[in-house]
Amino acid sequence: MIFLGVDGGGTKTAFALISQQGELLAFTTTGPSHPDQVGMDGVRQTLGTGVREVFSQAGLTLNQLTFSFWGLPGFGENLNHVPQLEAIVRDLVGEGKYRCGNDVEAGWAGSLACQPGVHLVAGTGAIGYGQDPQGKTARGSGWGELFGDEGSAYWLGRKLLELFCKQSDGRLAKSPLYELVRRSLGLTRDLDLMAKTDVFCQRDEMARLAQVAYQAAQAGDSHALNLFVRAAQEHYLTVQAILAQLDFPPGMPVPVSYSGGVFKAGEFILSPLRDRLAALNAALVEPLLTPIMGACLYALKLGGGTVQDELIRCLQEAETRVQ
Repeated sequence: MIFLGVDGGGTKTAFALISQQGELLAFTTTGPSHPDQVGMDGVRQTLGTGVREVFSQAGLTLNQLTFSFWGLPGFGENLNHVPQLEAIVRDLVGEGKYRCGNDVEAGWAGSLACQPGVHLVAGTGAIGYGQDPQGKTARGSGWGELFGDEGSAYWLGRKLLELFCKQSDGRLAKSPLYELVRRSLGLTRDLDLMAKTDVFCQRDEMARLAQVAYQAAQAGDSHALNLFVRAAQEHYLTVQAILAQLDFPPGMPVPVSYSGGVFKAGEFILSPLRDRLAALNAALVEPLLTPIMGACLYALKLGGGTVQDELIRCLQEAETRVQ
């Protein structure tokens, strides 16, 4: 039995094939698969290229596929897109061999091994997803960078530039982040930032500045440190909203896991988030698997397989070869 997992995103899309025992048969990545970024033709090309590459690597044919899970960015948010995305996937793998979902579901399936709890994503965007013991699901955040996605890399980048501008013109005293931003953007004059407006209209470019915020936090910059505390508060609110929609038994600690580049800031964001979650009887736990391995695991479960500890260990070993 062969299972395909797909973890889509605004930057790249990952594809992996596993056996029923959790053996990694093939892995590849292609470009972005968000229809708002590349259009439906672009999505079709990205997904088609990935499927062909991963099956070619494994020396398998599509007829040998048992089931697949496709975690697609933005899936379910624009109802006009849903039938089009479903049709693309159906054309690739055939009727009855797939299930499409939002990419946050791949994150949940990986971090919590398909068990009840809440998963937070803080990459270019931000979103939360939860599932209770009865199988009821809920989501929070994920409204897009224009008026949402608080706590995301894009949000951090935008807030960092706000601080830089205030420090440049004297509304705030200069701190380490000021010079870090100047160097990272190659600014000769601070006002040269204005000439980069078109660059920062691109989500990925703004999100990359989250790394500069992290560097400033490492340098002890109080403003940058506070940005990560504020991001933690936003993620706490997402968890709170999700739990209000779900039914966990009273007194049952709810596991909350995470994925996405923002969480690579480590304790700068994890510590304040951990502290806030205690009020919800929720506990922050390290992710068991990456989203791409989660997509594979979910495909196996949806295809009739059983999630066991040994299978999870095999997938953990497999993902060390694709990181």
